[in-house]
Formats: sequence, structure tokens, C-alpha cells
Amino acid sequence: MARRPLYAVDADVPQVGTLAFGLVDRGTNVLEVRPTSVCALSCIFCSVNAGPLSRARWAEYVVEVEALLSALEEVVRFKKIDDVEVHIDGMGDPGTYPQLVELVEGANAIKGVAVVSMQTRLYMLDEEKIRRLASAGLDRFNVSIDALDAGLAKKLAGAEWYDVEKTLQLVKTALEAGINVVISPVWVPGYNDEEMPKIVKWAVENGVGRGTHTPVLIQKYIPHKRGRRVDVRPMSWGEFWSRLREMEKRLGVPLIPKPGEYNIHKAPELPKPYKVGEVVELEIVARGIFKGEMLGVPKTRRNTAVWDRTITTVHGPQASDSLIGRRVRVKILENTHNIYLAQPLR
Repeated sequence: MARRPLYAVDADVPQVGTLAFGLVDRGTNVLEVRPTSVCALSCIFCSVNAGPLSRARWAEYVVEVEALLSALEEVVRFKKIDDVEVHIDGMGDPGTYPQLVELVEGANAIKGVAVVSMQTRLYMLDEEKIRRLASAGLDRFNVSIDALDAGLAKKLAGAEWYDVEKTLQLVKTALEAGINVVISPVWVPGYNDEEMPKIVKWAVENGVGRGTHTPVLIQKYIPHKRGRRVDVRPMSWGEFWSRLREMEKRLGVPLIPKPGEYNIHKAPELPKPYKVGEVVELEIVARGIFKGEMLGVPKTRRNTAVWDRTITTVHGPQASDSLIGRRVRVKILENTHNIYLAQPLR
């Protein structure tokens, strides 16, 4: 099991700029809020290589709730719309976040926020916590369940202690508490093919989706550069959609969301303060999430989430804790959706 430092991220570190924590704005009314990168599972297909068995990561993060909510309020105000969905997700499982109830309550109180949802495997919560989340204003859980068979569920989760029956009971608790649930399994061909229709039937029988949402949103397994890879041939998108449509007909259950079902639409995207190719002076403040990376904060800041950024710098073998506190000049390599990647200048 890898041992990695856990950084407590406060308001001194910009909440926009990295996928590891903070806020991600992709130019729609949905804002991704990432309070932590921590996860106790080591799913064999994990696209972000999370969990204790990860060999690619060398840091984890947990964000102070006040810093996260302050930045969120600024970004929601910038959007100037009244139907923002705050989607709590991350490169870990947000259910592990110790201030989750406070985060949901605070997000729900921000003017302009219409929906608060969360992506989770649910295993780390209990009935009391779920009821508290309902009282705080959580509207929907997107729950990752990849198999109903107990042994296969453990294998896919990369953890012998994982109990899918407990997760199923917690789904029922959430529905009883007034939180809608959508189940989102990852379809890994050759592993859980037979589990997909079982999951769909269970979801329908237990009121998942509540008639307002497609009850099961099946995700296609996609190998990622730094994710864990399963020794299978991934389905093409054509094959995937074809098999979903066939399953819809066979089960009589919609599996492809209807247009507008989630009310996702374009909305003003945060400005990009740094262009690709631009040289910026940073102070290194922490390790990046993956080996070879560090996190830097620009020397010049405006003290607003709308403009300030955290930048991931790729140092390769030279990445070291000895860099923390130093100033470096970097060249911006990427800035898509304000996710910044940079290379140090030598």
C-alpha cells in the first residue's frame, strides 16, 4: 500500500486550475466541486488511479470547506444564471470528505444554485449521514455499482472488504430520505456483461430514478493514460450504443437519457488568465497528485476565484519536496477548461 502525504488545502491556494481538487468549470451550468481526492477503494478500471493501491499517485488533498464554498459562491455569481447544478465529485470519492454535510448545506444556500448532486460509491456513509445530507438539501446521488454479485463486486472494487449489499441498502435509505438516486456502473466487457441487466432490473424494482431520470446510466470502460487498465478489448462507441439500445428493448427500460433530462446547457465559462505558451512565475506549494508533478501558485494574484489559478507543473524525475517554497518560471502547455499544465523553464 502506497503512503502519500495528505495536503489540507486552504484559501491561500486557488480553487480553480487543477483536476485534483477545487472547482472545474466546463462552460455549462454544471459546476464540478471536488473536496477531496481520497478514496478507500482501488477499482481495477479506475480512470484516475485512486485508492491505496495506486502506484502512480504521490499526494492526496482535502479542501477546507470555507475555502471551497467561498470560491464556489464567486463562480456561481460570475455565471449570472439561476439554474446552476453543483455536482460534488472528484479524483476520489467525496463521501470520504469529513465536512460533506456542511458543503452540501453551504452550496444549497448560494443564490443561483438549483440542484446539488453527488457522484459516490456510497459505501463510506451510513443511514444517519444520508439523512443529514437530505436535510442539508442534497437532491441526487449518482451511485457507482458495477455488479450485484458479491464476489465480482469485490474484484472490480479492488477491495475484499467491499460489501455491495450494504451499498444497496444505503440506496434504499437515500430514496426513503427523499434523495433521488441514479446508478452509474462501468461496463467492463468480459467482466460484468451479465451484471448490467441485473443492475437495471434491481434499480427499476426499487424506484431508482423516480420517473424523472433514466434509472441507470451505464458508462463505457475507457482506458486512460494514467488510469488502471484491464486486460480486455474496450467496446467501440458504436458497439456500446448498439448494445445499450438492444438492452433497452429487451428490458423495456430507458438507458439513454432523454434530451434535456438533466437540464445541462451552455453558460459563461471562467476567463483563462494564462495562454498556452505564456511564461508565468510560480511558487511551488505542494506535490502534484501524480509522481513527477508539483503544484504552483502564480506570484501575482487577484485574490478571486474568477481569476486565480493553481497550476500543475511537470518536473519528471526532478520533482521533489525540496522544490516546495521555491519560485520557478514555467511555460503553459495546456489550459482547456482552466485546467493548467505547465513545464518548468531551465
